[in-house]
Amino acid sequence: MYVCICNALRERQLKDAAIDARRVGDVFRKCGRRPQCGKCVPDIQKMISNPTSEGTAAAISAT
Repeated sequence: MYVCICNALRERQLKDAAIDARRVGDVFRKCGRRPQCGKCVPDIQKMISNPTSEGTAAAISAT
């Protein structure tokens, strides 16, 4: 599922990049991209705070 539409970044890519990341900017840098509209930022913050969560897709779908 796409989480960041502006950069065409999928949930799996972002979860992988969120491991060991401290900030949203770190995740985008690992993906070689920059945040655009910011709509995905809360979802990426959730991935950073709980990178191994299997419930991330459910949390994203709920928003």
